[in-house]
Amino acid sequence: MTNQNSADIIAKFDQVYPVYSDFTNVTENLLKGILQLKGINVHSITSRVKSRESLKRKVHREDDKYTKLEDITDLAGIRIITYFADQVDLIASFVEEEFEVDRSNSVDKRELIDPEKFGYLSLHYVVKLPSFRLQLIEYQRFNDCKLEIQVRSILQHTWAEIEHDLGYKNEHAVPREIRRSFSRLAGLLELADEEFIKIRSNLANYEAEVEAQIEKTPTTVLINQASLKTYVLKSQHIRELDQKISHIVNADLELKDRFFGYLTTVFSYLGVKTIGELDEIVQDIGDDLLNFPRNGLKNKQGEKINWGTSLFYLAYAIVGRRGSPKQVADYLEHFKIETPESRQELIQQILAAYSSKS
Repeated sequence: MTNQNSADIIAKFDQVYPVYSDFTNVTENLLKGILQLKGINVHSITSRVKSRESLKRKVHREDDKYTKLEDITDLAGIRIITYFADQVDLIASFVEEEFEVDRSNSVDKRELIDPEKFGYLSLHYVVKLPSFRLQLIEYQRFNDCKLEIQVRSILQHTWAEIEHDLGYKNEHAVPREIRRSFSRLAGLLELADEEFIKIRSNLANYEAEVEAQIEKTPTTVLINQASLKTYVLKSQHIRELDQKISHIVNADLELKDRFFGYLTTVFSYLGVKTIGELDEIVQDIGDDLLNFPRNGLKNKQGEKINWGTSLFYLAYAIVGRRGSPKQVADYLEHFKIETPESRQELIQQILAAYSSKS
């Protein structure tokens, strides 16, 4: 490349940099909107516009490859990191639907890796906005802009980052005795990606089946996040209790899976192992568990409470019915409920509400 060509490319880049910066932001937001609409949760979406210094190194390093700025297809880039490997192809289908793909400059690196080589598995698209978007006034200035979209799983990303840090992106540069270690690790990561997909599928199958199991044989269904969530959502009694608490504290109800995960630790601590055992306690205590919330529930303005909150207070009733101040104190300490200074009052409230009910 002549010095003049290089200078012209850099000068043109300086001129269009603000447009590329806006184009990158617009495209990132489009992708986020598409994934949200499709219900796809990803680990991260990041974007960048190539720096001036990086571009200078690129055009000087790759002599005669670029004669004008438009020849360079990675001036801007977006990286999508998925949780699961099969989401890569799913997102790829959305990219092909929503953008005009430059096939000659796009590459699926997953198809380039053979068993004797190492490298990261990643899908690279070079795209521009489709004609139907470019017809809109707000997008017309992006007519000549292209952008690279990389899509890979979080484990594929882990490989790429570690590989980059080691500084060996060419397999021929790696000492022969080390290459086998690279190959083994690449295989392990690929296997891990496949196993995570199987785990996700098995969890989905379990969640689909657990409702029927709870209805038929609740005493055999162990308490876990999925079974507890299903029980809460399908139990009319629990729904009614949650709604009463919601009314007491003037807060809307919301559904958060991690709250059910927390409740599993509560009932494990209390020795309640199955949905059947839990339901018997709910039927036994019933509305009595509201004795404490009516006097002591606290909620910040605008805060929502979780479906299943009644089970949090059911735990108070369980330890309260045991009638031991120490057991109540140990429970509050174990789950870091309230500050140590305020626990004594809470212990007395719990015992007053429930110990005589046992």
